[in-house]
This record gives sequence, C-alpha cells and structure tokens, in this order.
Amino acid sequence: MTTSNIDITKTYPWKILIGLVKYVMILCSVISTGCIIYSVVLRYIFKSNFYGSDEIILMFAFWLYFMGAVYGSYEDSHIKADLLNVYVKNIRIKDFLNLIAQVIMIVVNAILITWAWDYFMWGLEKMPLSTGLKIPLVIPQSAVFFGLLLMALYHIAHFIRNAYRYVHFGYYSVPQYGDYMTAASKARFPQAAVPLKEELKDLEEAEENYEGGEH
Repeated sequence: MTTSNIDITKTYPWKILIGLVKYVMILCSVISTGCIIYSVVLRYIFKSNFYGSDEIILMFAFWLYFMGAVYGSYEDSHIKADLLNVYVKNIRIKDFLNLIAQVIMIVVNAILITWAWDYFMWGLEKMPLSTGLKIPLVIPQSAVFFGLLLMALYHIAHFIRNAYRYVHFGYYSVPQYGDYMTAASKARFPQAAVPLKEELKDLEEAEENYEGGEH
C-alpha cells in the first residue's frame, strides 16, 4: 500500500519537530533521574538535604510526561481498549469505525486544548511561584498546553493519512488474521491484499484438513 506523493511525515519540519520532542524527553529524563539520585546520595550518605529537589523534579517530570504522550501520539501507540479487532472482521467496516473514533478523539483533544490554553494564560497573567525556589509554575503548566497541541497535530496527521488510504486503497490498517473484504469491495479495490470471506473460509478449511491429516 502506497501513499500520496505529498507525505508530511517525510518533510524536514516534521522530522525536526519529533527530534525536538525526543531531545526534551531525554533531557527531562536525565535531569529528573539525576536529581533523584543526587537527593538520595545527599540524604543517606552525607546526611544532608537537596533543598527544593521536589520542585525541580516536578518541573521536568511534567514535561517528560507530556512529551512522552506526544511521542505516543506520533507513533500512534497509545494503549487502546480496542474490541473491534475481535468482533469486526470486515476490514472496511472496522477501519471506518476506527476513523470515526479518531474524529471523536480529535474533537475531545480540541476541547482539552481550549481548557489548557486558559490554564496557560492564567499562569502567564498571575505568574504563581513555587514555595521554595520560587520557580514560575507556568513552566511546568505550559507542558499541558503544548503537549495537547502537539498530540492534536499528530492525531490529525494520522487521520488524514488513514482517511486517504481508506478512500484510495479500501483500508488502512494492517490486516489481521481473519480479516476479509466483500466481493463488492474487492472489485472496487482489486489491489487490496485482503482475502474475500469465501477465500478465507476455504483457507481455514484447508488448514483444518491439513492439521487433521497430520494426526
């Protein structure tokens, strides 16, 4: 299955953006872990305290959490309670229902972005500070807005790609064992590498006969 000649995932801005997300993830992970280790060493070896360590860790942990969520959206690898693969084997119907679910996810994400924007603007206006080190709380709070914004970008990009494939090739997901297409869909998309329901039944019967012959 091929895609259109214009593929946003192959452009330099796309690659630079996900590279920046990876860099922030690594940086936040290293600093958060380093602060925890340093705090433990001070407390249990040198009998001292790392003042404000929790505020520093919280700041970088916020960004690590939301950049991790962004990367999950980029890979489209979020954990999903997807029962369609179990109960729906017509790949056209299954992918169509998945496209509807993606639209709902984009709408919900858009609503959350509006709330996160108000939260971000409130932080910039009031500029609250942490109690110990007086770190502007808008720094970790901004991760909520930018994280949701980038997640929406990747959700929309995946939806556009999947919708294009669905319209032009008949389906977009990786066919699973048991997936099939109807004769009408196969006639419309002859290049689709998905068997007909009748062909699938013949294949299953052949496998059963083969296994029975072995015994």
